[in-house]
Amino acid sequence: MYATFMNCLLSICLCLTLFSCSEKTQRTDRLFTVDIESGFSKEQGMNISEVADTVEYLELKTPEDLIISRIWDVVQAEDCWLVRSISGISKFTLDGEWIMQIGKKGQGPGEYISLHGFDYDPIHKEVLIADWHQILFYDLNGNYLRNIKIEDEFFYNIAVSDTVFWTTALGIHQEKYLAHAFNRHNDTLSVYLNPNYGIKIKNTDGVYFSHSRWEREFYHYNGNLYLKNRISNDTVFRLDGVKKTPYMAFDMGKYKLPLEYEYWYSAEDNDRYGGNYWGIVSVAEDDRYVFFLAKRRGKHDFDDDDKRYLVYDKTTKTEFTVKGNHGKMLEDDLLGGSAIWPRFITQDYYIWTCEWTELSEDVKKRLYPSLSPALAKQFEYFNYGTNELIILCRKKKQ
Repeated sequence: MYATFMNCLLSICLCLTLFSCSEKTQRTDRLFTVDIESGFSKEQGMNISEVADTVEYLELKTPEDLIISRIWDVVQAEDCWLVRSISGISKFTLDGEWIMQIGKKGQGPGEYISLHGFDYDPIHKEVLIADWHQILFYDLNGNYLRNIKIEDEFFYNIAVSDTVFWTTALGIHQEKYLAHAFNRHNDTLSVYLNPNYGIKIKNTDGVYFSHSRWEREFYHYNGNLYLKNRISNDTVFRLDGVKKTPYMAFDMGKYKLPLEYEYWYSAEDNDRYGGNYWGIVSVAEDDRYVFFLAKRRGKHDFDDDDKRYLVYDKTTKTEFTVKGNHGKMLEDDLLGGSAIWPRFITQDYYIWTCEWTELSEDVKKRLYPSLSPALAKQFEYFNYGTNELIILCRKKKQ
């Protein structure tokens, strides 16, 4: 009887120990660190064929009075593309044929003053636009549905996680919250406090901040939503409904910008010293790799020398800077075209965008002697009036 009791007790203890170890391992695996300083010191080439099967240049066909340039976002919604550019949000077929614009600038019902960001809600099939102190909702046919007022908080972008909406701010000293979660009835569900709120700054003649189209605060991966802190901060959070969990950390090392050199804190010191530091402006992720675009701080014009493209391999747990024969991005060894970077990642595609002028310069320099006949033929129809091109790299089948 005693032996039976002791065997049962040992079994229970063993189960509890294994459960505890399993839980501990799970918690540890949730947060991984990317050593950016180490990644800067290692350079290696990477081909698009390592992650994709095909490459396609998608020309966006629009009315003569509409030009698609400076693309900020590309979102696949149902059977269409939603493209945010300097001209607003346009809806295209999957073949690139223009269908309509969604929303427009103005101060009337259903119009926005400033388009800060947008996302697509696949559950309710609605397009969400972040405007000045409000969220506008449209259906996929471009019909304005309603709005939600956010009077007491400045925010800069919006994304949806399940049925929860998340906004994020710039992280300057005047903002109480860096992120805010709410529902369709505008009930606050969760807030993320801004650690910089209320601090005394050196700027005395106004509020300064910089923002470029390359910066992305949110990204979607594997059905989850992720929030990247502002560019000098160092954490990516996974947003599951209202739950916010630390997911990824950036160890910037000597490249991390000190708070006192932030542009909003001291524009003068940022201009003087900021160029010695770097920040992560966008993150995109697939099952094996995380792709980072890094930008030199203190440089408000985004020159090519002020960019670094880094990859973190989740399998080998190593990071490196991409540098190939034709540039700093992934080599197109499938069509022989321009180097590519997975700026956006969907369930099916790695997506990069580029202007025709960029491609034409590459062709003139004959950087790509292995240009495929199919792409060479397509180039014949491109010209200086061509909209910004979307390059679709179809993911390899697992």
